[in-house]
Amino acid sequence: MREPYVSGHFYPADPEELREKIAWAFTHWNGPGYIPEIKKISPEHGIVAPHAGYDYSAPVAAYSFGSLANSGRYDYFVVIGPNHTGLGSPISIGNEDYLTPLGRARIRRDVVEDLQDDLIVVDNLAHAQEHSVEVEIPFLQYIYGEVEIVPIVMLDQSFEAAEHLAAKLKKLKGNFTIVASSDLNHYLPLTRLRRLDGYFASAVLNRDIKAVYRYEYSGEMSACGFGPIVTLLSTYRGKVELLKLSNSIEMTGGETGVGYASFTVERT
Repeated sequence: MREPYVSGHFYPADPEELREKIAWAFTHWNGPGYIPEIKKISPEHGIVAPHAGYDYSAPVAAYSFGSLANSGRYDYFVVIGPNHTGLGSPISIGNEDYLTPLGRARIRRDVVEDLQDDLIVVDNLAHAQEHSVEVEIPFLQYIYGEVEIVPIVMLDQSFEAAEHLAAKLKKLKGNFTIVASSDLNHYLPLTRLRRLDGYFASAVLNRDIKAVYRYEYSGEMSACGFGPIVTLLSTYRGKVELLKLSNSIEMTGGETGVGYASFTVERT
């Protein structure tokens, strides 16, 4: 069992408080403004959602997960996050069920087996202290109840690694979707943060993967989950939509902050 690592820090440890916090995010002035219900009114799609503390980023994440609810039910969820700790393998799959205050998210073990190769390996060390996957799961549980997941952490976020993972995901069977976990630019004053987040968001909307890597590798920008985002863009080839662009300064103030975005990417 993979025990919660940031419960009580990034989000409430008490189940009822956590449910209230997620409801707060959906109804917040910076969120979508409604509690979602599962209904098939939009095409199946994957999402990009932020992974910061809920006080800062949950209303933006609520746009992503509310949109996901509007695309219906899924058999399982592939949740891909960046590796902040430096622990583990280049691309690490977790094969231990994730425990959150809302219950157990079970591992889809047949998919874990199908994805493994020389680059993509089971390595629970990469997951033990990593928050980028963990913070997304309570949103899935809030909407869908019991869920099955395939948690993946990318230490190697290169184009080659993202393309390799996307090629494997394209071969998977079953009705699944992808949650790409990423914040945008980090620790910048508001004017510069808005400008650079806008540039990055435009690159994602235009599927300009070369620009994404140019921004990241030049040091111009610091979106921590660019590899998961590119993996999603390379797996699902449909329309990209930006639902919300915001940042921690707009939420809680401060001289510098971190950017957050909610995107959807249609499957076809």
